Amino acid sequence: MMMKVRDLLNYIDTFAPFALAEEWDNSGLMVGSFDAEVGRVAICLDAVPEAVIKASEDHCEVLLCHHPLIFRALKKINIDTETGRTICEALTRGVNIIAAHTNWDKADEGVNATLSELLGLVETKPLGDFGVIGKLDEAVETEKFLDRVKTSWGLSRLDFYSEAVSRKISRVALCGGAGAEFWSAAKLHNADMYITADMKYHELIDATHAGLAIALCEHGEMERASLSKLAEKISACGVEATLLNVKALVQPMRL
Repeated sequence: MMMKVRDLLNYIDTFAPFALAEEWDNSGLMVGSFDAEVGRVAICLDAVPEAVIKASEDHCEVLLCHHPLIFRALKKINIDTETGRTICEALTRGVNIIAAHTNWDKADEGVNATLSELLGLVETKPLGDFGVIGKLDEAVETEKFLDRVKTSWGLSRLDFYSEAVSRKISRVALCGGAGAEFWSAAKLHNADMYITADMKYHELIDATHAGLAIALCEHGEMERASLSKLAEKISACGVEATLLNVKALVQPMRL
């Protein structure tokens, strides 16, 4: 089935409304034409040159990424930079680039919903404007639950912080990606553990002193766990969707 880029954007808007995107965000069409035809869509975390090349080689007219290629206004396009080279590859190869960022984070089946589903959380509800809080069917020892998080989300690492020597986990709050500011909301909702990325040292001190256990993931790895669901949603509109196995802009390394 073929459709226009504008039709694909309208379809994405039905399950991840662009109106949900944060004011500072830049979701939507990054590079290309609303009138370009689409039959195949490649999906990845970051719009990097390698992703555009791979999408082109796979005969995909659209590269749908989670993180926006362009966050701030560009005054020039320098092809010696990652962004400039990505734009150049996209224009040269006829690959349209779309971002579904904070609108996918907050969608009913988006990043946070998928992460909580993979963990088996039930009775979930929003954690403020961005995250999710829910509970487990039964309380689990901390170490066992951390293993579940790593396995369910396909993480290479998971850092844990807590003032308690041992505890059981029953109520869990999470926010995909950078969600440091929501730890106090997690505590207010009586979470035993809060899972997110990108917390600073003093934020960790404040959270753990308040009695909250913190599990920190690598930002991209945490969000990547939702891309299979995104591919499933895109496939439902009749175009072919494929997940790209390309490097993220930032990758964890275990030395």
